Amino acid sequence: VLFFLTCIAFKMMEIIIYITCGAILAFILYSFLNKKKDKEDDASVLSTQLSELSRRFTVLEEAAKQMGSMQTSIDTTFKNFQNMLDDKQERGAFSEVELEKLLRDRLPSNYLKFQETLSNGKRVDCLIDFGDANSRLGIDSKFVLDNFKVFKSSESEEEIKKYKKLFEEDVMKNVKKISSDYIIPGETAPHAIMFVRSESVYRSIQDSDVDLMGKAREKNVLIVSPSYLWGLLNTLRVFLKDSEMNKKAQMIIKEIGMIGKDIGRLVERTEDVEKKFNLVADQFRNIKVSAEKIQRRSEKIVEIEGTNIPSIEKEDK
Repeated sequence: VLFFLTCIAFKMMEIIIYITCGAILAFILYSFLNKKKDKEDDASVLSTQLSELSRRFTVLEEAAKQMGSMQTSIDTTFKNFQNMLDDKQERGAFSEVELEKLLRDRLPSNYLKFQETLSNGKRVDCLIDFGDANSRLGIDSKFVLDNFKVFKSSESEEEIKKYKKLFEEDVMKNVKKISSDYIIPGETAPHAIMFVRSESVYRSIQDSDVDLMGKAREKNVLIVSPSYLWGLLNTLRVFLKDSEMNKKAQMIIKEIGMIGKDIGRLVERTEDVEKKFNLVADQFRNIKVSAEKIQRRSEKIVEIEGTNIPSIEKEDK
């Protein structure tokens, strides 16, 4: 739509340029016809005006060439874009890129696993991993556009009915594939998400008479558009913040408990050291008492040696 609007804008600019040129030419001719003065002055004015007109036409010609070049570039770009939408692989890659951008913008990268291969050998566009096996949520992009375009462009009632049914079958085929490939008991969450890149396709799925959304839910598949997924991811983001806060609080409580246990062990060891210290102190006191007794006895011995004790030799005489 943007490309078509740009093309229309350039066409309108081109028309405005030509109208402006016509107005300038008419003004010059009007001025020329209304001036009845001297012939030489008229010739001089005419020559000046014709020169100015020639210069302006040159500028306009250059602008027209540039517009033509830009138009060619726009046509080529639009054609390449159209070819990309017509090619299933290109279309799928485009949808996967958009899904990845949306997920990376809303969720922390440590929860996202892109192109994850499951135990059944199937590769999902993204696995939102919350840590637990039963909370690993698979999300896969699907671009059900082929029969949808024919369905929307059909005019007869018969064609509308035919291609609408084919479009609904395409949707359910992808729902069943996601349900069988990306929901594995004991490995993933019991639900999966189908991402539809086009909002118009998503609205057609919502408005379906056969309740495609309900049938998808029966297969444990939630169909989402970019806007729906954006809201869902915002909710998950708030949940993850609360979960992270709870985990950090639990971690702090656990660490406080460990510190308490360490302090308890430190008190016990301090008491043991105190007991051993007291025992050593008692032993030192006992040693001191024994040393004091020995000292006192030594002093008595010294005193005895200093007294006048009759010698043995005198008694013998």
